[in-house]
Amino acid sequence: MTSSPSHDAEYTRKVALGILSTLQHKGLISSAEVDAILRAAMPKPPAPSAPLEVTPASPPPKSDPTRVRREPLPPPVFDIEL
Repeated sequence: MTSSPSHDAEYTRKVALGILSTLQHKGLISSAEVDAILRAAMPKPPAPSAPLEVTPASPPPKSDPTRVRREPLPPPVFDIEL
């Protein structure tokens, strides 16, 4: 037996609201925090119907020969007295 996606979404929504309500009633989060969580979880409105402008990609930056290290660094020296 499988459940429908709308039933799963409704169940998940009710569980999340129950958890938030419990946390709020126990004093672990404030009502402002609950409101902020609910606002953040709301679906975003669709983007404007204007088409997106396509711009060409910029070329990769040229390598700077003065910054390229030609020889490896010497190994670090640890001066430890035993």
